[in-house]
Amino acid sequence: MHRSAASIVVAAAVVLAGGGVAVAATNGTVLGGKTGQDWPIVIELNKAGTQVVRISAGLHLTCTSGGVVNLPDEYTKLKVSPSGKFGLSFGPTNRKNDNGTSTDFQGSITGKLNKARTTATGKWTFKGTDKDAAGTVTDTCDSGSVSWKAKA
Repeated sequence: MHRSAASIVVAAAVVLAGGGVAVAATNGTVLGGKTGQDWPIVIELNKAGTQVVRISAGLHLTCTSGGVVNLPDEYTKLKVSPSGKFGLSFGPTNRKNDNGTSTDFQGSITGKLNKARTTATGKWTFKGTDKDAAGTVTDTCDSGSVSWKAKA
């Protein structure tokens, strides 16, 4: 594993495992499916369908160094518009590593639920850029734009 892969994996959030099985959530609905990279995606909606309580997926990143990274990613508390759209982006945010290097992280999620709130589609991105102590980029690991689909 390359140093960049280790940096990115350490900073990743924990994913909720799940496939295409719908389960009644405590206060809402859970949709399940797969990404375009064949990783699981799970979406938990509140009872009214106005908030994505949690959306989690596995992602595959390809690195400029030739390495690859498989990691979980997650977003919480995303507002759903009346038309069913939701999304959020972050970064780049910088994480200082113990060895004097740093890693910039950035990502985004966009999605759209159908009117009945039983199916959803969207795009997911995640990117980590490693820099040496002088700030020179040493590696970049990027998922690209990953499509996903989920259903109840």
